[in-house]
Amino acid sequence: MDVSDAVDFLFGGVVPERLAELDELWGKDAERVRLTASTGFLLQQLWGTVQVSEIALRQIWLTGYAAERALDAYLAALTLAAADGGVFDAHSWHMDPGQAREDAHFDALFDKVVQLGNVVDVDDIAWPPGIPKPTVGLRIGNPRRKAAFDLVCIAGAWVFAHEVRHHIYERQQNAPNIPLAEEIECDRWALGLLLDRASAYADENGWSPELVRAKRLMGILIAMLTILTVTPRSEWGAGRHPAIAERFKMLLDAGSSSLPNWFWPVVASMLAGFSRRLGLLQRPFPLTHGFRHLSYELVALMTP
Repeated sequence: MDVSDAVDFLFGGVVPERLAELDELWGKDAERVRLTASTGFLLQQLWGTVQVSEIALRQIWLTGYAAERALDAYLAALTLAAADGGVFDAHSWHMDPGQAREDAHFDALFDKVVQLGNVVDVDDIAWPPGIPKPTVGLRIGNPRRKAAFDLVCIAGAWVFAHEVRHHIYERQQNAPNIPLAEEIECDRWALGLLLDRASAYADENGWSPELVRAKRLMGILIAMLTILTVTPRSEWGAGRHPAIAERFKMLLDAGSSSLPNWFWPVVASMLAGFSRRLGLLQRPFPLTHGFRHLSYELVALMTP
């Protein structure tokens, strides 16, 4: 199914300031993006067309809502522990019934993302209760659900932007000889597409540049968390694609400029939820160095 117009609409909502550039680089022809019935997470650019599976789109969608549940599980707990000069100890915290309940809510949604990668049809598993289902004309009234939806859209724009860069290389016949180098550049280009003119766009529309930049970074984080979730740990190292930890680090490094006070606690909370479920947290983490430092510490654990 040709969904090129839908992806154009997505870019228009996420990076309206870059639409003219995208039109020039990518065009407006049909068949630039095709939705396929392939199983598993499929997102690739081949022969001038971006191919994406419905399963991949739903995995990105559910990862966004899983990240929201990670905030429920860890944002308040981490903030309180940091205020007391304490440590983040996922194992001992899990002994608390309230924390265990929040962890279980997160785990149930995380597991749905993984299960989607193992089915033939997206309807082969029951949709998780309380989570909006992606449908045409969807309207979300709940502000928190709407926030997660916005971040999912940004995540989608980033992953499609990555594939657009592959398309540009293919069209211009100037791709790097080493596939890994091309993948790194596609990550960098997609990041720049969403961030390079975000502050100017915010200023032109009377919005806070800090908030616009932070929101786009959070959306890209959802894309990265999806990649982390759907990629087997044995493939987390560098191969055709950059190492998972390096991809996250590129994103965290982009957050070095001025951002709202809530940004790093939110990032750390999301990373904490996914890291615990993936079995990466084998020791306590002192919180005296701040949430930005904790975020980098958690990313450093993402090794094969």
